[in-house]
Amino acid sequence: MLKERQTMQRRMLVKMHKSSLRPAAFWALFVVCVGISSMSYSDAITANTSEIKKLELSNALAGWIQTGILLEAGDPFEVDARGMWDAEGLILAPRHVLWYRVNKNGTARNFSSDDLFAVSEGNGELEIAIRPPSFYWFDKQGTFPPEILEAPEIAVSFTLEIRQSGALNNSRQNETDKNLHQIFGGSEDRPPRDFEYLPVLGESEVWSGRVVNNEYYVSAKLEDDVGIIKMPVNIELSETMLFSFDWLYESLPAAAAETSIAGHDYLSIALEFDNGQDLTWMWSKFLPKGTSFRCPLPWWSERETHYVLDSGSNGLGKWTSHSRNVLDDYAEAVAGEPPKKIVGIWLIANNLFAKQDASASFRNITLVDDDEQVFSY
Repeated sequence: MLKERQTMQRRMLVKMHKSSLRPAAFWALFVVCVGISSMSYSDAITANTSEIKKLELSNALAGWIQTGILLEAGDPFEVDARGMWDAEGLILAPRHVLWYRVNKNGTARNFSSDDLFAVSEGNGELEIAIRPPSFYWFDKQGTFPPEILEAPEIAVSFTLEIRQSGALNNSRQNETDKNLHQIFGGSEDRPPRDFEYLPVLGESEVWSGRVVNNEYYVSAKLEDDVGIIKMPVNIELSETMLFSFDWLYESLPAAAAETSIAGHDYLSIALEFDNGQDLTWMWSKFLPKGTSFRCPLPWWSERETHYVLDSGSNGLGKWTSHSRNVLDDYAEAVAGEPPKKIVGIWLIANNLFAKQDASASFRNITLVDDDEQVFSY
């Protein structure tokens, strides 16, 4: 399905692939970390035609792969990526794991769709890498540790067709021009205004914002994807701080209890704190109201706690308002000393596991301290 993304430098086209998720050892994919992984990257097999360069990825942990394509700052290029990674039953599309950069010192950026249109930010050779789920980079270049690069191989199958601007045919270029016109002329913000995708996860096509009846809605539409957007803030916490918002859930993506990895598909709104923790409020398909639990995914289990405010299917399709005392909910759900500041507001969406489509919208996001409104969106 074709989707449009607003950005000044690149335009993404998405063809969403839907797959059934077999019962399997979901956890195996999410214990990818230094010294533990049995996954490996492929060497790449390249083939050239007069217009297109092909890249075949067949192993999982060989790090950054040089494409032989030289770019200068401002050069547009396209990558059509096809194939899948069957990670013990979890089906991963190219957009879930593929990243690119221009020269080894360039910024690593993910494929937010399987059909990538991008503009080079620097001069150098285009490089492609597969980054496994739940393994994260903490430098902008996407540096792999030796333990990852030396790990045993695992089979993947991705085919990439790379076109530079001079190789774009007229029909494709016309399509590009048409979609750029629609993007810049449209009323939908991708991502929503003042939000950015969380760098550690990368960008996607999940979140959008628009004005409806003079109100600004932030919406997520999930079709086998994941996306976390963040708005940085710097707000002192107090015992009276209230976090308020309206949400409208059309459908829920989980196929099992969200406390399990296999069931951890959901949409939510969260606050990030100065102690590195985040607390996220959600509508659960299976868990009763008032349930709180640590995220079941490795790495996130050290940082994220979930709190269920609505449950089941009653009320889906209707706006619901919530107002929560931040420190009261934190004390109930999260162990340790309370935070002193709110440093980010997040919106989270994921349905990679069961791949059941879902959508939700949020509005009237506010923080009120002792009857004084300190944040409004």
